Amino acid sequence: MDNKPISDLHNHPSLKPHGNTIDIKTIWDRFENKKPKDYFKGISVRKWIINIVLKKMATYSQSNLDSCFEGHNRLVFCSVYPIEKPFLKPTRPFKKSSGVHRFILGLIFKKKTNSRAIAIDKKIVSLLSGISIKTASRLIDPIHDDRIDTIDYFSDYIIEYQYLLNASGSTSNKTIHGKQPKFNLVKNYEHFLEMQSDSTVCGIMTIEGMHALGVYNKKDLFETAKIENLPPERQNKLKLSFIKNIEAIKKEEYPPFFITYAHHFNNLLLGHAKSFMDAKGTFDPGFADIFDQSLGQDLGISSFGMLLIIEHLLSRDNGQRILIDVKHMSVKSRQSYYELLANMREYSDALQDNVPIISSHTAISGIPTLEKALAEKDSFNLDKNSYVSLWDINLTDEDIVAIFKSDGLIGVCMHDGRMPGNKFRKLLKKAGEETTKKLHVQMFLTNVFHIVKVNLAYIRKVNKTRATSKIDEVEAWKTICLGTDNDGIVDPFDHYSTSADLPAFRAKISEALNNYVMPDYKGYNVINLPSETQYSLGEIDDLMSGQPWVEAIDKVFYNNTDAFLRKYFSKTYLAQKEDDLIV
Repeated sequence: MDNKPISDLHNHPSLKPHGNTIDIKTIWDRFENKKPKDYFKGISVRKWIINIVLKKMATYSQSNLDSCFEGHNRLVFCSVYPIEKPFLKPTRPFKKSSGVHRFILGLIFKKKTNSRAIAIDKKIVSLLSGISIKTASRLIDPIHDDRIDTIDYFSDYIIEYQYLLNASGSTSNKTIHGKQPKFNLVKNYEHFLEMQSDSTVCGIMTIEGMHALGVYNKKDLFETAKIENLPPERQNKLKLSFIKNIEAIKKEEYPPFFITYAHHFNNLLLGHAKSFMDAKGTFDPGFADIFDQSLGQDLGISSFGMLLIIEHLLSRDNGQRILIDVKHMSVKSRQSYYELLANMREYSDALQDNVPIISSHTAISGIPTLEKALAEKDSFNLDKNSYVSLWDINLTDEDIVAIFKSDGLIGVCMHDGRMPGNKFRKLLKKAGEETTKKLHVQMFLTNVFHIVKVNLAYIRKVNKTRATSKIDEVEAWKTICLGTDNDGIVDPFDHYSTSADLPAFRAKISEALNNYVMPDYKGYNVINLPSETQYSLGEIDDLMSGQPWVEAIDKVFYNNTDAFLRKYFSKTYLAQKEDDLIV
């Protein structure tokens, strides 16, 4: 196993420790979430069901910095996520669920919201996320307190940002690979070059969810789909909070490099894609039965949401540029954003003015166009006969081409909840350890090679129209990197579930490509979508575009991200002025 550096475009190393400072002493430490038996005493149906649900989730630290260093993860994009309030308020009495699911959910959560039910919510949030009961209370109590009419997500953001700021410059209390690891946040590529070393984990600030910069009227957050639908006074107040808080984060010592504009729930600025799974059977309710994502789901970008992108986030007039991550955006929102950037590129092709599209922790659907993705409703049945998930949240071929044309970056996730269709899930259910490893490598490489295939088809189409300035076919690989979503309350790949496991995962990928035609890998080769046949070795060689597979995998695990940062994280591109930063 080699010692090459690895980068991760999207993870949450501070989510657990900043929310549980009593049990987790530092950002370096590994932590096991509390168990249901710690909160629910005696024998109960509730405890039994919660145990079943938690077996699918990562209820332990995945990206604590000791694990990152052990896994040669030297460049982590630290995603700050103020937990959304609708994620803390189950939809009691679960009217949209089937009778059986309503009964089961009533046993777990109780059917009516009262003090006992709220206490259960706090325990379940702690079990899922690893945050303490004290932090869960701080987040949940305001939802149910009629005396509080404001939800200030920006204050939650500042708490986690400050935690990361305080952790920067810290060292581990362990010796790993013969070194004592150190952590440093970096503010630009030049700073990264100064800080990077064999003994340092470098961190880049990002934000998940534009709600993080809003101060909302509580009622509006739960009842209104678009900011333009609010009464003028509350509308102006919310708009001003976004504008002021964008201005504030651009003056921080470590402004976010990019922001994931949408997330699981409505932020009144744009539509989000459905992300919570439906029930999978008679006795297996899904997250979609517990939490209601419908408000604002599948809408486009509001006029004010677009104004914030153009005049405040991407603008360099009010401080350095903050890029947009399209993960979690609805199809209509992505269409609008791609159209905006295409129009911007018409005026200038200069690097300084180009805006790359980022999709930081995603998977592919194999669907050719965004319009075709819109034609089918996201549901359990949609994925019933497919190898990969066909849901809107995953990238279509049209998304992939838009990202390539923008010189953007796609972080491929490692997520059993987001990537597979039911065909894959059935194979996984009956697989032993070695087969499970091969299947997860197959799923990951299916995503990687599909992106390459789509990019290469676009390149060849363009090159046919050009006598000169042809695009090098190896460029088909440039947009792909790793975006694990570790510690993002996910269902990770078994056996590769933490940052420490990434070198072993890369080694298994190398083994799969090196033994592509060997009997041991028959049935586990890369899947060609949408046919769901397996690529031949000749087809794989064609997609490699003349480069050794080792070089291609190095690009995915580190080199592409480094090249992207060299262009778009530089002081010059960001227009970062040191005098404007709070240091």
